[in-house]
Amino acid sequence: MNQIKDKEERSKTKLLLQLIEELHGTITFQDAEKAGIHKEYVLKLFQENGLEKVGPGSYVAIDQFPDEYYILQKRFKKGIYSHETALYLLDLTDVTPFDYHMTFPRGYNNPSLKENNILAKHSRKDTYLIGLMTMKSPHGNSIRVYDRERTICDIFSKSNRTDKDVQINALKRYLTTAEKDLIKLMQYAQLFKVDRDLRKYMEVLV
Repeated sequence: MNQIKDKEERSKTKLLLQLIEELHGTITFQDAEKAGIHKEYVLKLFQENGLEKVGPGSYVAIDQFPDEYYILQKRFKKGIYSHETALYLLDLTDVTPFDYHMTFPRGYNNPSLKENNILAKHSRKDTYLIGLMTMKSPHGNSIRVYDRERTICDIFSKSNRTDKDVQINALKRYLTTAEKDLIKLMQYAQLFKVDRDLRKYMEVLV
């Protein structure tokens, strides 16, 4: 009986290590349980000094750096990377944001956001999912972020305080990318009521 149990534990531990490798060194209880691995195996590896705890239910391999983008989105599931953070992830700026900009549905609030350096933005429920896409984090894990067109509109919104130089440089970069979609951009711009300002700058830059 003990041999069967030992074999099962070795098998689960092996699966866990493979999963950690696939997730580029980062693991959460959610990831493990989704793969059919009980969180006790994560805790066991942590107790054996194979993992370092980096947040509630979040761990990273000892020889790896934590994927903060992935970890934060696992913890705050309704958050979508936006504004200056989206600019950085989409390579529309060279400025590394100090905070993590995330957009949530209007009415969402979590007291833990501030202590995790998350600058929360809010969107109406009917516009919250517009422009949503998935991409790889700098560590290679899947994260949710707004697309280029939504992000450009967000940073030009009057309710946002994005630096003017950051706005202009991001728009310049966007206009030189092969992935740009000007029809979509102007559709979004009308929806988010930034079309007048955007046209003004585009007339100069194009």
